[in-house]
Amino acid sequence: MRRLVQGVVLGLLVLGLGAALVGGAPIKIGICKIVEHPALDAVERGTIAALAAAGYREGKEVEYLWASAQGDPNNATPIAQNFRSQGVSVVVAISTPMALAAAEVFKGTDTAIVFSAVTDPVAAALVASATDPSGNGNVTGVSDLIDVASDLKLLRELSPSIKRVGIVYNPGEANSDRLTRNAEAAAPGLGLVIIKAVADSTANVAMAAQSLVGRVDAIYVTTDNTVVSAIDAVVAAANEAKIPFLMADPTSLKFGPAIATGFDYYRHGEITGGVVAQILGGKKPNQIPVTYQTGAQVQLNLDAAGKIGLTFPQTVIDQASAIYYGGTLWERE
Repeated sequence: MRRLVQGVVLGLLVLGLGAALVGGAPIKIGICKIVEHPALDAVERGTIAALAAAGYREGKEVEYLWASAQGDPNNATPIAQNFRSQGVSVVVAISTPMALAAAEVFKGTDTAIVFSAVTDPVAAALVASATDPSGNGNVTGVSDLIDVASDLKLLRELSPSIKRVGIVYNPGEANSDRLTRNAEAAAPGLGLVIIKAVADSTANVAMAAQSLVGRVDAIYVTTDNTVVSAIDAVVAAANEAKIPFLMADPTSLKFGPAIATGFDYYRHGEITGGVVAQILGGKKPNQIPVTYQTGAQVQLNLDAAGKIGLTFPQTVIDQASAIYYGGTLWERE
């Protein structure tokens, strides 16, 4: 898949690289994310790698401006405003808050907004529909919408004793709020009850996670940037309670959840870079439908499972694309 993405953007190089360069000056691309954590960092790296493979080399054909909101959505608009004052041609907005801010600041301009790691771009009103991004003519991108029901089913497969699933989440993140509501809707059909613990900031994640100890049989965290930034606190609570912790982010597996599901976020970035390359090659954002990444993975952490006395059923092992053991990730053939 990685070779395919690179092949596509290399093809775009022939069509558009010369046209994208104005008077030989590097094209300014602003890359912003809500916070630094493994998944969003991987998106950033994948985006830059895909563009480099297409011939857009940093310091040559392109100049990157980087910014992080440091976990505070209030910083998103000033970052977008700074990008506008710097005259960027494209904004890569990683996460929903950054995409919303960029779309608002650059509304009515020719600057392309390419969002990435956005759960529901339609509900967020970033685009009119998945196939028609013309609602905001300069916005398109890549979504990481996950299958919450599938994740809950996986937890159910671990043990019939799992009935109550705790979710640590920040309702202020549109993506997390949406996925938590999806979990609440899917739970009854799986014989599960969702117990929510609110963490409206990274500083409050530990308290929220601790509030679930003794009240739930498993912990689940979706693609919540606030919580992922303090994942150690959730791991500690799960280990204290000796219950499974499922994280919807494979890049976080080594930090201690027993199970991780979801997408390869480096690949997510490569797909994002491919969208940017199309725009640099002459396409308008409203000519590019939203891409929804597919191919979610299941990965198991045997080191973490051993700490809580968890043995994975064969049905779960059979689904795993990789297993973390002895501090090393082993990919299955």
